[in-house]
Amino acid sequence: MIYNKILSRSRFLDSGNFTRIDISDLQILFELYDHYFFNDYFNKNHGDRISFRLSKRMTKAGGKTSYWKQSETFEICLSTTLIFQTFGDISRKVMVSGIPCSDRLEAVMRIMEHEIIHLLELVVQGKSGCSQPQFKKLSKSVFNHNGVTHDLVTPAEKAHKKYNLKVGDSVVFDFEGKTLMGKIHRITKRATVMVENERGGFIDRQGKRYAKYYIPLPWLRSTNNK
Repeated sequence: MIYNKILSRSRFLDSGNFTRIDISDLQILFELYDHYFFNDYFNKNHGDRISFRLSKRMTKAGGKTSYWKQSETFEICLSTTLIFQTFGDISRKVMVSGIPCSDRLEAVMRIMEHEIIHLLELVVQGKSGCSQPQFKKLSKSVFNHNGVTHDLVTPAEKAHKKYNLKVGDSVVFDFEGKTLMGKIHRITKRATVMVENERGGFIDRQGKRYAKYYIPLPWLRSTNNK
């Protein structure tokens, strides 16, 4: 029911594997859940204190619910990076909160459900933790969730499958007319590569100094097997 209603009401979601999403879609989706599952409880009691956000910088968590005690306001944020990397060029089974998802919209719905349980706990008791038995019991009883994690496609997984790169790999890349060699320290939308440099601002436990570079993944060439 909610799946079809959000598609009919949204100006941006044109299919289950939509290519655009807007903050207004999160608002609509939340209102639908509030109406059908909570009898408009959130809208009646906290409607003007709940906001929504989309983030490109969240590369591990599918969603996040924040609470500011002083202002008694809440924010639900979803990761567009994970949403749009999933159901793309990497084909595999996707589970969110222990439930199989067949497209992006189903994944977004499962993430929103998870965040609503966080919101419910924050409203009632001022704290929430999805590793706690109470959270798992609530998410099971309200949304029939069988888990509290997701396996959406992360930047690290995409880097490994598409470019055969992972954290710790030795790589070379061209930068401003020079060929540099370093190691991948982190992978988000780009790779963080640490390159030995006597004037670098980062020092490891052995006293070696490094300079940090943020490099697009297609620019990197692995040297691990050379």
